[in-house]
Amino acid sequence: MKRRTAIKQIGFGLSAGLTLPWLSSCKEDGPGPEIQYDGVVGIIGAGAAGLLAADILISKGVKVKIFEASSRLGGRVCSLRRSDVSTESLIVFPAALPYSDFPLELGADRVIGSDSRWAEIIQLMKVPLVDFRAASADAFFIDNAVLSETEALLDNDFLNAKNFRENFASFSGGANTTVLQAAQGSGIAVRMNGIINSWLGNTYGSSANRIGANALAEALAQVAHDGKEFTSSTNPLQDVLLSRYVRAVSSVQYNTKVQSVNYGGEKVEITHSGGTDTVDKVIVTVPVSILKAGDISFSPALPASKVTAMSRIGMDASLRVILEFKRNFYGEATAAIFGGAQGPDYLNNAIGRSELNRTLSITINGEKAEQLSGLTGDQVVLQLLSEMDAVFDGKATENIRRDTADNSLVYTIKDWTKDPLIKGGVSYPLPGGVNSDRTELGAPVGDKLFFAGEATDDTGEFGTVSGALKSGERAAMEVVEAILAS
Repeated sequence: MKRRTAIKQIGFGLSAGLTLPWLSSCKEDGPGPEIQYDGVVGIIGAGAAGLLAADILISKGVKVKIFEASSRLGGRVCSLRRSDVSTESLIVFPAALPYSDFPLELGADRVIGSDSRWAEIIQLMKVPLVDFRAASADAFFIDNAVLSETEALLDNDFLNAKNFRENFASFSGGANTTVLQAAQGSGIAVRMNGIINSWLGNTYGSSANRIGANALAEALAQVAHDGKEFTSSTNPLQDVLLSRYVRAVSSVQYNTKVQSVNYGGEKVEITHSGGTDTVDKVIVTVPVSILKAGDISFSPALPASKVTAMSRIGMDASLRVILEFKRNFYGEATAAIFGGAQGPDYLNNAIGRSELNRTLSITINGEKAEQLSGLTGDQVVLQLLSEMDAVFDGKATENIRRDTADNSLVYTIKDWTKDPLIKGGVSYPLPGGVNSDRTELGAPVGDKLFFAGEATDDTGEFGTVSGALKSGERAAMEVVEAILAS
């Protein structure tokens, strides 16, 4: 492979400073394929799981075809650069593009675990990370005020809530208990409900009154990484993902929405918006919301055990709202503000990345996201500004960025709920669910049908890029084993 060809295959502008060590290994005289296989493996979805699975199979000499329903790669890893011009109606750009001097993440925005799979890849790519919590601390909405963690720890109710969160992996209760019910049953004060929702509801994809406590605790007990949080210093996470798995890009068929998979014969027939393809095996990596909606039909029908497992995994509404201000009024050393009723997670994602440090990235999942999803962009922003105004003496509205021509609000919103190819944020366990539901969802059906994606990760990293990557690796190796066994 020639260097120029390899770069062109990425199809996206790579940020300055992103090293590409894979280029040194693109040699025409490399070793032959590890596996002698004349068949083709179809991969549905070109997100993190699909790209990694394709990369592994290609590296072993297996031919792949990737069917991507959208016009871009990365799935829920979606970056916005200052120079981007949006053509996607689901991203709102009133009047002007962002002025933040760093890339904005509309999907996955944090690297969780310095020793996680995602972090390992980023370190391999020599992409600098920011330990934004090293010189900062969280703040909390408590009783109509914003308190620093030092101040909050003087409150016994907060201290009890913090201990509940830190020990949640050992929780065990009734099968249908929600996280909120678990907190109430443990004596956590009602005034801490917003903080519990931020920590153990919104963080894991929904609301504390919807997530199954037992399954979440069981999953968290499986987590092996150190839990540290990082942001990318200068490189868009989407570019990092694509540059790492660039050799899979040439196998992608864009704007190809799969409608049905018939795996009952000797070959697998994949019917999509562009026609029909025949492959030998297929890995399905689409979000669980797409599977539950029946957007892809399977013949034969999926096993009842898989359908039951799927029914106990939810995927709710999700919004990412990015607000820019004329000055920082919430504290330059504030990492995030938790506990809000309108915005459960206000991330100061400019720490260590920007000299301006006036940008908040707000993640809203679950019940509140459903409510806000029905509003206009201005209405969503006004509700968030009102919540901040109440505790910051009106400084949010005073300092929000506005268009100089007509004084209109300027903001960025990605409503994942309205994206017909995603239909929500990330998977989460419903009451009555168990962690093994994810094992069953990811289990192969025979030797032709395989599953990956963050919802199939049973190591406690569902809802994360690491979980998606690990699932893609698992599915790829299951395909390899099936090939070698045939």
